[in-house]
Amino acid sequence: PLLPRDTAQNCCSCITVHQKANQVVVGTKRAFAFDLVYETDACQSAVYDGCVSQLLDGCMQGYNATVLAYGQTGSGKTHTMGTGQSVGEGSEEEGIVPKVIRNSFRHIEVHKENIDFKVSCCYLEIYNEDIRDLLQPGGRQDGQVIAIREDAAGGI
Repeated sequence: PLLPRDTAQNCCSCITVHQKANQVVVGTKRAFAFDLVYETDACQSAVYDGCVSQLLDGCMQGYNATVLAYGQTGSGKTHTMGTGQSVGEGSEEEGIVPKVIRNSFRHIEVHKENIDFKVSCCYLEIYNEDIRDLLQPGGRQDGQVIAIREDAAGGI
């Protein structure tokens, strides 16, 4: 979506979303295909249901999952992940992270008599090639940078 300053300057969007084809077209000629695409006015619950709820189901069966929000500054990553605002539970604006946390612990509560659960989570920020776990003390401001190294065989 356009930023308020763009709207104030009478700018218009240069992208077209084709949901059935899962494509975003920039201008009139450059089309990019994705697994899923959403209109700029899509609600948070539609994004969660389409992208994340099945991953959470897999986690509850023992699989690992990763949700990656990628894009330039101001593109909506924090909004979509739901970590930059405080909204009520079940709100249309509630993002991915609060929904995953709530639904995870609901599942655990329902099945705790029959299954032993071990839950771990990291919330990483990759910025200018620095990686930080935002759940660790200090997080974004003065948190320890996570080093990634390559071994002699090229493995990470």
